[in-house]
Formats: sequence, structure tokens, C-alpha cells
Amino acid sequence: MSDQITDMDVFFNPKSIAIIGASDTFKFGYTMTYYLLNSDFKTYPVNISKDIIFGHKVFKNINDIPDDIELAIIVVRNENVLQIVKDSVKKRVKGIIIETAGFAETGIEKFVKIQEDIGVIAKNSDVRIIGPNCVGVTNFNNKFTTTEIDFNQSIEGGTISIIAQSGVLGNIFVEWSASQKIGFSKTITLGNKVDVDEIDMLEYLEKDTNTNVITVYLEGVKRGPKLIEILRKLTKPVLILKNGRSEIGSKAIKSHTGSIAGDDKIYDAIFKQYSGIYRVNNFYEMFDIAQVFATQPLPKGKNIAIITSSGSLGILACDEIERLGLKLAVLNESTIQQMRSISPNWTSLKNPVDLGPSIFMTFSKSLKAILNDENVDALLHIFAVPQKPLETFSIPITPHLREMKNLSTKLNKPVITCVFGSRWVLEYFLKHSYKYKIPIMTQISHAIKAFKFLYDFSRSNKNMNKNTEI
Repeated sequence: MSDQITDMDVFFNPKSIAIIGASDTFKFGYTMTYYLLNSDFKTYPVNISKDIIFGHKVFKNINDIPDDIELAIIVVRNENVLQIVKDSVKKRVKGIIIETAGFAETGIEKFVKIQEDIGVIAKNSDVRIIGPNCVGVTNFNNKFTTTEIDFNQSIEGGTISIIAQSGVLGNIFVEWSASQKIGFSKTITLGNKVDVDEIDMLEYLEKDTNTNVITVYLEGVKRGPKLIEILRKLTKPVLILKNGRSEIGSKAIKSHTGSIAGDDKIYDAIFKQYSGIYRVNNFYEMFDIAQVFATQPLPKGKNIAIITSSGSLGILACDEIERLGLKLAVLNESTIQQMRSISPNWTSLKNPVDLGPSIFMTFSKSLKAILNDENVDALLHIFAVPQKPLETFSIPITPHLREMKNLSTKLNKPVITCVFGSRWVLEYFLKHSYKYKIPIMTQISHAIKAFKFLYDFSRSNKNMNKNTEI
């Protein structure tokens, strides 16, 4: 396992880098070239038709570089990739990332054969290869990236990592997640998986101290038995989005990354067999739930309390709680009396607690009473207040977030906020939520499923550290 960790670490912490196909013109690889050549990472541009790129001397071949190179990043035309891989192996690099597309996924015999030949080189050498047909990796901890990431927009200190076959889609969701104040540790796009696959990266992330939650976008698996073995041994929560549920989707996968999707029912059965492995339905659900795992304590039970300004939304949450096998917490009479002493007589104080328009006057004390109730294991806060009064009266939201954070930490109970309303209202929360590490989402179903997964994980043998070490 230690050797595998070292093998994979070159992709995230390279001491020296060569970009083969480096470019200063606006095309694929431009942004990466500009970023790395102007970063603290020791980077050399390689291009047969350039002498200077962004003020740096350009080498015609990787073997012309006088220094040792640990990582080669390839962004040349597909017909030239095989020779570049051979040159890189000759240079004794430790890792290669092939971002170029146009191989097995095309179905064209010539390019299928090139990919097969690259696979043979990987098997017969000490070099590990990611790709082809990907955008490589990003390490948000040291700010190393082989793709188009704006670190000024990303959230620091994230502990969620992503493994994805799709490259561009991975980038898009990094941007979306940043807008939701969700932080990442590492992102990995694997493409056609000529060598490194999701199993290699699952093993790496299991040992990565900066990763607490693993998310996976999966199209197909080549090493089925090994996947089952690693899923059984993983001790961190893993959220998996597996596409290709339909026949049409399965066919589309083959032309996307050249993978075989396999029988979806088999995947479903495998994911359900092992604790700590959770299948999700879409990216939004995956990252919403990952954020809860990354920021919230595990609940001691499955009793959920709801505090809201909308009785209708509270009822919808109750339906989800029952559907997923959780329980609506029965509040102690003393809790209800505490809230009654500070609430108008028209509020509904039995769970779900509907404070209506009085929420800004009664929220803090009601929150404290509910979370201190021994019958409550987790709290869903549903915020449904129109934009107009929030703007008109400049009502601050930070006191609510601070109180939720303090009580959640003190009492070791998870808290999630669901926001309903305009984008302005959502941004109103997101501006401050990251500071207090309160997950903000817009789907009640995502919040309740997150509580369900947290509860299941708290009850699993993986959480109790009974699994065999990898």
C-alpha cells in the first residue's frame, strides 16, 4: 500500500513538471501552461515549434531538459502521444497525465491500438499513467493543477475529494461547488483509464489525511473484483454517482470514455452490500450530502427535529423523514413550554416547529431549547422568508448561523439549513455559511437523505473502526 501511495502522490505533489504541447496561444492547454509556468512549481515547457513561451525557454523534447522530471503532462495531437509516452519513459518520469482525447472512445482501430500500446508500456514500466481523454488532477492544498481552476474562487480547507471519469464535467462542478461554499481537497479525472483507475485513487484517498469524504462519478469498471475488495475495506464515507442506468445511457458511455457500463442492478447490489458506500442520484445531491459529512458530527440516533417559518415545507420534510426510515423527534413538554414562553400564541410548537413570521424574534431561544432536548438527534432548519423584508429591514443572518454552529458543536448534533426563495436569499446565507460550517441547500430531500446516510454511517462497523486496514 505504501508503494501505491508513493506512486499516486507524484500526481499531486510533483517536484518537477514537463508540459509537452505547452502553448501560449488560446487553445487546450493554454490556461494550464500559463498557470504552472507562473507558479512555484518547477515547470518546463516542451514544444517542437516554439522557442519561448510566457518568457520561458522551450525544449523540443522532454529528454533535452537537463533536470530530472517527475511528472509529464501531455497535450499534443493523439497520433503523436505514443511517441511522447515512450520519450517520457526514457526520461524516467514517475507519472504521466495524458489529457489528449481521441483514442478508444472513437472506436477507430488505429486509435484504439495506440491506447492499447500505451497500456502495455504502463504495465511494463515503473511509470503510472492517468488518461487519456481527461483534464488531470487538482490538489487544493498546495494549489497544483493540470486544468482550469481559479484558486481565488475556491474554498480553502476543504476535505471532500472527487474521482471522476469525465474531465470537463468535473471542472464545472468544482466551479458550482465553490459558488455553494463547498470546499475540496483533491479532484481527479481519469478519462479512459489506460492505467490508473478509480481503485488506485480510492486506495490513495483512503490514506490521504486531507480527505475525509470521497465522491465518485463512475461510468464503468474494468477491475470488478478489486473494486469490491476496496469498497469493503474503505473506512471513509464514499458517495457514488453511477450513470448508465438505461440502455441508451450505457451505449453513450462507450462513446464518451470507451468504458463498458455493465449491469446497473449488479452495481446497485454491490453498493448496498457494504456500509459507508452510498449511491446518489445526481451531482447536486452528491455534493450537498458530501458537505454534510465534511462539516457535521454524526448523530447518536435517528430522531429529527424541524424548525421552520413555513408549516407546509415542514410537512414535506416529515414525509421524507418517514420515507427514509428516520423518525420525527417527539419533543419533551419542557422544551415546548420553553418555546411557548417566548412565542406568540398562534405558533405551532410541536415538531415540526412552525414559528411563522415570529422566527427572527424567537429563533435563537427556540433553537437552543430544541437542540438541548434529549429526544433530538439532528435538526433541519427550513428558512422560507421573502427577499423584500430581509432587504427592507436589513435583517442579519449571522447570529442564526453562529448560534447553530455553537450549539451543534457543543451538543454534537448535526444541523442543516434548507433555503427557499430567490437566488438573492440563497446568496444571503451562502455569504456567511462557510465561516460557520453550516451546510446550506435548497432541496429538503437532500437534507433528509444526508441525515439518513449520517445515521447509517454512525451505526456502521467502519465508523467503529472494526474493518481491516488496507
